[in-house]
Amino acid sequence: MTQLWQWKDKLLKNPFIRSLSVLMAGTALTNLIIVLTTPLLTRLYTPEEFGVYSVFLSLLFTGTILVSLRYETAIPLPEDEDEAFHLLVLSIILAFIVSALLCILFFFMPISQLLNVPELETYMWMLSLSLLGIGIFQAFNSWALRDEQYMMISKAKMTMNSSQIASQLSLCLFQLGLPGLLIGEIIGRMTGSLDYFRLIKRTHKAVYKISAKSLVKVLIGYKSYPIVSSWAALINSLGTQMPIFYLAAHFDAKTAGWFFLAQKILTIPEGLIGFSASQVYLSQAAQTARNSQEHFRQFFWDTVKKMIVIGLIIIGLVALCALLAIKIVFGEQWIQAAEFIQILSVLYFMKIIINPISANFYVFNALGKQFISELIRFILICVSLFLALEFFVTPTTSLLCISLVSATGYLIHGIFAWSTIKEYKSEEIKHD
Repeated sequence: MTQLWQWKDKLLKNPFIRSLSVLMAGTALTNLIIVLTTPLLTRLYTPEEFGVYSVFLSLLFTGTILVSLRYETAIPLPEDEDEAFHLLVLSIILAFIVSALLCILFFFMPISQLLNVPELETYMWMLSLSLLGIGIFQAFNSWALRDEQYMMISKAKMTMNSSQIASQLSLCLFQLGLPGLLIGEIIGRMTGSLDYFRLIKRTHKAVYKISAKSLVKVLIGYKSYPIVSSWAALINSLGTQMPIFYLAAHFDAKTAGWFFLAQKILTIPEGLIGFSASQVYLSQAAQTARNSQEHFRQFFWDTVKKMIVIGLIIIGLVALCALLAIKIVFGEQWIQAAEFIQILSVLYFMKIIINPISANFYVFNALGKQFISELIRFILICVSLFLALEFFVTPTTSLLCISLVSATGYLIHGIFAWSTIKEYKSEEIKHD
């Protein structure tokens, strides 16, 4: 018993575990709200409407990679405070510019027709507003990570998700259908950044001392992020979103809606564990790496072991309970989503493990290696989609092929992340 208490005290004193717990607590509360409200949404909106909405979100998450050209991911890295602040300002400026350019692009390109969702054509302009909101949110989130403001991160994320859900539920009263889902999404993205404005004003004395020279300096100094990292991240995002595009275009919006619900449920443990761990890992990795290579190796493998155990427990429980839970909570029309959850559980288990350690590419400035890894994963996903199209005629078998091949891609990505450790010197960690 004494050893048990000693072990507990040791865990609580561990900075990684302590920081992870703060983020997990906030994410857990947010996810609890999602869990409680999603059954209402699935009864107020049809699988077809959710299917079109899922395509909208897939386009949004793909565009998210481009909205700040990945400069926001560099914000936690510089030792110089002013340099980091100008990276924040640059990221926000780029979010406005890129979202406006994409709005023009959406006007001329028949994206909705290509994806077999003509219902979305009228609302493509909303995508730019959501992109702007998420671009600003990402930039502020990275700044909060730099300051290790984990409580603020949890609060901001909860605000974003709560306002989104509340808006979607409220707008349903006006029987808007699909527009209600889309408008609620925009409101959530925009309100999510409000808490961060107060953080910036409170923590940075040079908030009104923005220098054009300094902006140009960080624009050029961190050019590897838009040139290399953005493409790697875009490939990563496309690989993640392509199944939605495939299911909507090859089958129908209803199938895409089932897949969306399955993803939504599995994203809860991934957000609770994987995303929170990624934030903490990125925050602590640079400082840990400066100590010694051996110290960082231990930090790396400790993280992997923790993620394997936690992932097995959480994802395993979700997969086992899926069939009964979906039927009771969401209704008979969503029962197919339960089978999709079980098929995708292997993929999401691997994502929980690999996502935190992917920060190695940024810590050690191994963006070229990240690009190669993401390209391999993207090629594997393309191969899986080809195999699904040619040899598997049902959504279930197609998704099984995609899930297994995608999980293999994440495993390869993790191996590449590990390989970055061997190639650095503790006194020469580059951030340029």
